[in-house]
Amino acid sequence: MQRGNALAALGREEEAIASYNEVFPLLKDEPRCARVDWERHSLYVNIGNSYSRSGNYDAADKQYEISEKLGADHIEAGNTKDGKGMVASSRRSRAFALRRAGKIDEAKKLLRQVLNDQIRDDLEADKLKAEEAAKAAAEAEKASQKS
Repeated sequence: MQRGNALAALGREEEAIASYNEVFPLLKDEPRCARVDWERHSLYVNIGNSYSRSGNYDAADKQYEISEKLGADHIEAGNTKDGKGMVASSRRSRAFALRRAGKIDEAKKLLRQVLNDQIRDDLEADKLKAEEAAKAAAEAEKASQKS
């Protein structure tokens, strides 16, 4: 994967795509888990980015769809944090590809969705932290009253 990244950084997109594709057989027999799926996800996003930089938005979009599906699978299986991270990363990359393809309004709409999802997730996480802190404080108060 690092070789693919280096080739992409040099603007050698076709070679980068070929390098990324060489990694998939290494992951073929690996069980589905967050660690391995993050690797797969990164490969698909990087391939999509290379296609996008080459001006082939349609090919790029197919790669982003696959990477987003990996995230959706994790959300569905209950691994929400990793799943949402993969989905957001895929959508951000797709938005930048849309911008590069001249589809500015679509790119803005997608980035707005990513930001709104992140804000909602952050608010939910803050609410959970506050509830846990309140519960811990109530338990500590109850314990101190017993002693």
